[in-house]
Amino acid sequence: MKPLRRAFTMIELLFVIVILGIIGGIALETIRQYYEGIYRTQTYTQRISEADHILDQLTKYFENAIDLSITNMDMDAADGALVGNCVGDPTIEAENAAHDYTTTFVGVDIDGLRSPGKPGWSEMAQTGFIGTSITSNDANFSAANSIITALYPASNIQNSAIYNYNGVTYDSCADFYALNGDAYYTVTGALVGNTLPLANNAGTASPKSDRKYLLRTGYAFRVLDTGEFAMFSNFRPWKGEVYSAGKRSILGQNVASFYADFNNTNNFNTRGTLWRLKVCMRGLESNLSDSDTATQEICRERKVHVRY
Repeated sequence: MKPLRRAFTMIELLFVIVILGIIGGIALETIRQYYEGIYRTQTYTQRISEADHILDQLTKYFENAIDLSITNMDMDAADGALVGNCVGDPTIEAENAAHDYTTTFVGVDIDGLRSPGKPGWSEMAQTGFIGTSITSNDANFSAANSIITALYPASNIQNSAIYNYNGVTYDSCADFYALNGDAYYTVTGALVGNTLPLANNAGTASPKSDRKYLLRTGYAFRVLDTGEFAMFSNFRPWKGEVYSAGKRSILGQNVASFYADFNNTNNFNTRGTLWRLKVCMRGLESNLSDSDTATQEICRERKVHVRY
């Protein structure tokens, strides 16, 4: 008569342990993948939201830009220039080329246009423009001066400039740095009544068109090495000031790249142009660390009508 077995053998126990280990490993991997998927989805959704929020902010600034002054600058270390070397027509430079772009432009003083009562500035200001001064009966330059000083304490209307739309050529670098002569009329003295004394860079007696805008500051947008998306303001390119010396504000985090370009079928002789703004957020590597790799970036685009 065979003896009655009351327990598992060692081999049977080992088999049970191995099988339970395999099942446990599969379960743990499934749980890990499940929670990793949740984290990736949440991060993806969050960064899409962050990119859209950044684009919302950018749209408000780009809408009030001088279209001819929007410039992509190459800030690679090899260029060695904090001022920025203009790379020319942004439709020529490939957005994924080996460039570290900083996008700059000069913005119209919208705050002056929106001041209550008689506006601080009128784009049709032309009465009495004789090359060395400009007077406007439908604008209140004193109000504009107060607004500029409130928004930019280190400045005033004497440090501002008048942009004269020439409607002829497109040279963003020249129009940003005021190198093409008749694009900017800098203010040279104190406001007398409602008359601004000007220095006519082109030396001509009258502007080429009726569209003129009061300029308070330049703007620059740059992705920092930390992934912060910075906006620089309160600098005056018509006075030779560089954006890096301006006020820095952070518009977003975890940004990999930013690029702006326009449809080259745009007619710069008409009012306003259509620009494409593209913001790419950092993606996630296999270990869930932030990645700037182009194939993993999370990108969003926005079309914006630049009005000036």
